[in-house]
Amino acid sequence: MWIQTLGRSKWWRVEGWGLAFILLLISLGVAGATEKPATPPAPAPPAESEIIFTGKVSCSLKRRIDLPFKGIITSLRVHSGQKVEAGAILATYRLAPESVLTIQNRLLPPKISEMETKLAEVDRGLVPLKNKQRELTQLVQKQLAPAQTLTQANREVEFAEKQKSTLQERLQRDRQLVQQDHEILSQLLGIPMKSSQVPREVALKSPISGYIIWVNPEFRVGAELNPLPAAFQVGVMDPMLVRGQAFEIEALKIKVGDRAEVTLDSLPGRKFQAEVSRISWSPIMTASTGIEQPAYYEVELRVPNSDLALKEGLKARIVLHKSK
Repeated sequence: MWIQTLGRSKWWRVEGWGLAFILLLISLGVAGATEKPATPPAPAPPAESEIIFTGKVSCSLKRRIDLPFKGIITSLRVHSGQKVEAGAILATYRLAPESVLTIQNRLLPPKISEMETKLAEVDRGLVPLKNKQRELTQLVQKQLAPAQTLTQANREVEFAEKQKSTLQERLQRDRQLVQQDHEILSQLLGIPMKSSQVPREVALKSPISGYIIWVNPEFRVGAELNPLPAAFQVGVMDPMLVRGQAFEIEALKIKVGDRAEVTLDSLPGRKFQAEVSRISWSPIMTASTGIEQPAYYEVELRVPNSDLALKEGLKARIVLHKSK
């Protein structure tokens, strides 16, 4: 190849590979001058770690209904799983004679009548003492009786008035206690107790709205039962709670409001979204807890349960995703 230089008559012969190299350098320089700087790569998302522990499902609110007095069951109006409203009648029963007597004594306690009688006697005995005090006062003023007799009469009146005041205070306090007991009886019997008349048949009512989650197996129509500590249990099933025990290192990473997934072996294929609602600040103490033993903390999660798939007592697996 031949190249003619302007303004010169001399020819330069250049080898083909040398010219190609020069042209390549020129093109690279131009491309580098016009190329934009490269965009730095986006930062990688933070890695996540999982906190996994197990727990038990329970109602978010649960109330127990007792059978307070001995009686015969006359009707059973609910069954397990039934929805009830607050104040709904769950069952009725006929009071046993000894139960009626017990309630009557609570409505009109004998000590109230005794105290009223004693107060009336003291008040009645105070009248002649005051009359005597007035007479002696006039006689002493006229110097017709010694002053000592008036002093003794004043002491008798003062003692009687103090005794009357004490009885009045005790009677007022006991009447207040009886009134409070009437309110308790009204709640236990399911009817207002405004007089000494005790109805023979009374009802058990639900204190809250929810679902019947347990019925005492001995509770059936026609059964004569002594007072039961638990005849029914009513629970709120939406939302439900899951309570588990988290290891101390993992418990410190959990915060109220954290989201979690809940799965159950008894409901394969179902995943429930949960939210941490409470974390205990004190460890769970057991008989074997010692200095060398690690601590566990109770974690409570709230789980929506609109279709009532979750039941009281089910075992659950809890998975929390936490950023490292």
